[in-house]
Amino acid sequence: MDNHNIRYAVLCGTMESLERYTKADKRFIPGYQDYEETLMPINQFESLIQAGKLKVFGEVMAVYKGRTLADSIYQPYLVVCEKYGIPVAYHTGGSFPNAQYMGWPKYRVSFGDPLLIEDVIVRYPKLKLYLMHAGENFYENTLRMMDVYPNLFADLGVSLWLHPLTKDYGTKFLQLAEEYGVLDRVLFGTDQMVWPQAITSSIDYLNALPFLTKAEKEMILYTNAKKFLGITD
Repeated sequence: MDNHNIRYAVLCGTMESLERYTKADKRFIPGYQDYEETLMPINQFESLIQAGKLKVFGEVMAVYKGRTLADSIYQPYLVVCEKYGIPVAYHTGGSFPNAQYMGWPKYRVSFGDPLLIEDVIVRYPKLKLYLMHAGENFYENTLRMMDVYPNLFADLGVSLWLHPLTKDYGTKFLQLAEEYGVLDRVLFGTDQMVWPQAITSSIDYLNALPFLTKAEKEMILYTNAKKFLGITD
């Protein structure tokens, strides 16, 4: 982060890890990841938002649990997020090989299709929602949804570093996002977890894309996220 002059980064994890990281570095924006099978009580969720200890709901891992964001379990949390203007980061697209045999037996690639959560966008018109990994293999559906719903954003997630497959999807997504005029709603991301080199790899890959202008790259790397997250400094 220091090497690349990264001013802010959304961090997701347990409440213990969020507290530790946000105390160590003010650049981290805390996000609640629903890693466990059950979500934290809704009253606790709202209280943490009111206290400023949660500023993003995500990564929402519904697809790993055989669900989508339209599932009834998420609706009270989306109501709270819409009420307080809390961004929701939702996993879309695929995942790692053999996810079903490595702890996520209910995971299916098909659940990562952004079209499956269209009712959520209609039900909560003021919800600040972004599609992590830009839909990956469903990138065309992501673009269609972004065209229909002007408040919908997407982030690049693993698209620019993980695998030749994801890079291909990510590159095509960015080419079409530029052509269709929705680059102002594309956010940089890496989903780096335990691979810190992913940050450098993603930035270098983005900066090397010849079809993006310098101004467009700056939008993706900083300006769009600043607007979306409500950062004022």
